[in-house]
Amino acid sequence: MTARIVLAVRESQYIEPLLHYLHHSEYGEMLRITAFSRLDTFVEFMKGDEIPDAVAGDPSFIEAWLVEGRNTIPWAVLSESGELANAGNLAGGMRIAKYQALPSLLESILQLCDLKRVRTAAAPKEQTLLLGVVSASGSSGKTTVALNMAKQLGALGLSVFYLNLESVDSSGLYLRMPGGNVPGLERLLYELKAGGGENKGGRGKPVWEDYAFRHDSLRCDAFRPVENFKEMLQMSRQDTLDILEGLAAAGNYDVIIADTGSIEEERAQAVLYRCGVLVWVLKNEQVSLHKTERWLTYFDSMHSGMPPELKGRSRFVMNCCREAVNDNPADTGSGLAGVLPYIPSWGMQHYGELCLSSPQFIAGVQQLCRSIVEPALPGVFTGSTA
Repeated sequence: MTARIVLAVRESQYIEPLLHYLHHSEYGEMLRITAFSRLDTFVEFMKGDEIPDAVAGDPSFIEAWLVEGRNTIPWAVLSESGELANAGNLAGGMRIAKYQALPSLLESILQLCDLKRVRTAAAPKEQTLLLGVVSASGSSGKTTVALNMAKQLGALGLSVFYLNLESVDSSGLYLRMPGGNVPGLERLLYELKAGGGENKGGRGKPVWEDYAFRHDSLRCDAFRPVENFKEMLQMSRQDTLDILEGLAAAGNYDVIIADTGSIEEERAQAVLYRCGVLVWVLKNEQVSLHKTERWLTYFDSMHSGMPPELKGRSRFVMNCCREAVNDNPADTGSGLAGVLPYIPSWGMQHYGELCLSSPQFIAGVQQLCRSIVEPALPGVFTGSTA
């Protein structure tokens, strides 16, 4: 679904860079912006038959339009400073900072449209895709890949849950945690081990949505990071399987993305055992390829305790690529599902937001999602279920 937005500002030089970024970013598929820098042209357009999904503009433009009526359309004032003159004439709308990072600006406009799909019915368990993001070596970029996949799939209208299973949740480097007092994963683990406690659904099971919060910038749900480090270290393979099974059985999500830590940990082992698709994140270097090959060989053996089809569930993505790569990582026989570029700007001190808004990286992630998710959930990209 593409939202139709009207943008009305005094300065034509404000419009050009915004539209250029829009057309070369992930937002190009979600927003269609019609921009005006002349008041009379804007007011005349708003009198026409084409009704946009939302309007954002300078106070003078919005006020002139509101005088004409048709204010049932969601609208926002682009504010250059804290207070607005004649604020009484502009009651009832949102206020968006006019000058901010373009991804944040467009996210605010998306929120104005409330552009997100709400599942109309709970999906059967087999229709929820459990997708594990794993790596045989450290510093491969698992979390960056997992978060970008969650955001892109959420942008397509899918209902997504991002489950971070690292001992130390690194997603906080990329995301701002929302406020509130949602109990989170620590309380959920306690309730599961205690047999449900006081927070039970109709059949004695946890009400899963009571433990999750919404990441609006990521367009998905998640658990609040665990503060008690020991709690994560003690989280067993069975605990992890219970979480994965519970989230899938709840029927609230199309895709659950499990972001793992070290492959030796019980939590990662549970993901390898249970998830229907495993995304192995590699780096184009000998150590990463060698470790991946050795682990796959081990998991293929009878004494590993892993199901025999693990390799068949595995997909491989080469991350941080500066040049062309061989399309046959390790001894997988499967080739690469995706190649993601090295982004030099991520070496800067404050790189969190950049990791979720690089057009070049986003394009690679979109292609990766298409190659992995479309076979598992037909019609997501093609619009056809045939």
